Amino acid sequence: MPTTEYKEPRVCACGYTTSLPSCWSRHKKSCASVPNALVEQMKQQLADKDRQLEAKDRQIEELIRVAKKPRTVHNTTNNKFVVEQHINAFGKESIDHISHQQIQALLADPVTAVPQFIKLKHRKAPGGVNQNLRVPNQKRAIYQVVVPGDEGKEWENKSKGEVLEQLYDDNSGQLEAEADEETRVGSLFLDHQERIKLSAGGEDGGRKYKEQLDKIHCVVSV
Repeated sequence: MPTTEYKEPRVCACGYTTSLPSCWSRHKKSCASVPNALVEQMKQQLADKDRQLEAKDRQIEELIRVAKKPRTVHNTTNNKFVVEQHINAFGKESIDHISHQQIQALLADPVTAVPQFIKLKHRKAPGGVNQNLRVPNQKRAIYQVVVPGDEGKEWENKSKGEVLEQLYDDNSGQLEAEADEETRVGSLFLDHQERIKLSAGGEDGGRKYKEQLDKIHCVVSV
């Protein structure tokens, strides 16, 4: 009967070599070097695991260090939510910087009075306190205005048409209150306003009213 042999000879830690399974089995049972070899193998495996655990510990420590590191926050006006808190909310602008003489000069040109008043109010206020309106994207019919929020003032998206109509209504009303119908300048402005109101109601297809809104858009979108 042919004898089964290993394809490669087995070599023991003590130096014993054999290709016969039966001989190798007997040798493992009697050789004192076999248990020692197993112990060394287990020691090596434990050492490898210790090194792996140490590497993981270092990774965790680094992640914790990075997480605790203070982050630098750059507040830019391009950020939809960042608002300097001294800025007035939209519709609550200050006009203390605009003199009576300046308003009367605006009234002398009724066609541009409202747009120019808006420009003077929002662009020329000291400290930029009225810079509460912006057009983030000229290709979209969206404006952004400053509104009160749960944690302070913030930017809010509104439709272009809604904002332009509010701008016209609020500011034309302020100018009308300053116009004296007993003077030529005041009378001309008030007459012009009546025509705009009729246009907003549908007369002339709304052409004059739309022209006023277009002029306001040109002022605030620059």
